[in-house]
Amino acid sequence: MKPDSDFPSDARIDVQTEEGRVTGRIVLAGGGHAHLQVVESFGRRPLAGWQIVLVSPDEKVIYSGMLSGLLAGHYRREEVEIDLPALCRANSVDFIQGRGDGIDRGRRRLLLDDGRELSFDLLSLDIGGAFVPDSITGARDHAIPVRSIDRLLAAVGNGSEDERFTVIGGGAGGVETALAVHHHAVLPGLPPANRVRLVTAGALLEEKPDGLRRQIRKLFETRGISLIEHAPVAEISATEIVLADGRRFRSDATLLAAGPTPHGWLAHTGLALEDGFIAIRQTLQSVSDPDIFAAGDCATLAGAWQPKSGVSAVRAGAILAENLHLRAANEQLRAWHPPARQLMLLASGDQRAVASWGMFWCAGRWVWRIKDRIDRRWVKRFTIFS
Repeated sequence: MKPDSDFPSDARIDVQTEEGRVTGRIVLAGGGHAHLQVVESFGRRPLAGWQIVLVSPDEKVIYSGMLSGLLAGHYRREEVEIDLPALCRANSVDFIQGRGDGIDRGRRRLLLDDGRELSFDLLSLDIGGAFVPDSITGARDHAIPVRSIDRLLAAVGNGSEDERFTVIGGGAGGVETALAVHHHAVLPGLPPANRVRLVTAGALLEEKPDGLRRQIRKLFETRGISLIEHAPVAEISATEIVLADGRRFRSDATLLAAGPTPHGWLAHTGLALEDGFIAIRQTLQSVSDPDIFAAGDCATLAGAWQPKSGVSAVRAGAILAENLHLRAANEQLRAWHPPARQLMLLASGDQRAVASWGMFWCAGRWVWRIKDRIDRRWVKRFTIFS
């Protein structure tokens, strides 16, 4: 392992301030929705004597709410990207490019996958989930996770006129991806039937209103998108997918949008997990370690299952920021209450969108305009103009 000297400060930082000598480092692992707000909060409310470090494998992150619009061709890439180093500089936070791969809790170190280590006094994880399920043979070699932006855009943008696309995943992300791929890849005048297929292990948009699900099925039928439900995928090759029941389909590009699975290395941290995700209290602290926090897809509120969604991560961000400040000051933390209902804004590929709130839903071009305004406002909030 490389020593901590590769980083801006020594292993245990000593920060000189006007008030005196103070020691402390908060490490933010991952550049997810919640950590964007945490970085912003430390710019607005500096924590005297503490070094704040954001660690992310990517310097630029694409806002997930605008990914389908990018894929469909409605946005340019620079319109949906957030520059993490620039955001950190503007808020007096250090940025390190690297990917977390372990935690040495005894030595209070975050381990990176290139062998480097970074010491911490407080650690927060917002690393999302893994998007390549080990349960599907060949997925790592032949499938493209929707979060692998360059590979995804290349697959959709460079395909031939008769290329067949398969999207795996029947949640909101899978539906948006299938509709966006169809809009981008199926050109006017070409027969659309069977060009795009969505396969899901369960039902389409489970736990969503029946009317909404009927609307999406109708959209699929109108646009010639094949839908196969209750069909787990067993194997993926370069040219086809094989379902668990033995059916085979041609697939020139297979896109994974089935939702996050846990990062395997979390199982070796000694932290309590639920279904492989970090079990947290309502304060967003690990149930195993009060100095380790987690939010977003990598975390699960202990004993209270919630669907993984960007909305939850956004809602958790403000509480996470506040509680890191409070923990550093040894003050009582606030409780986070996940929303009982979540507004879902689902883009349908053609600058229209569907809104869902509890059992209510509506659709139209005006919904897209609302979604577009919300999404652009979010990216603008974290965009630093030089």
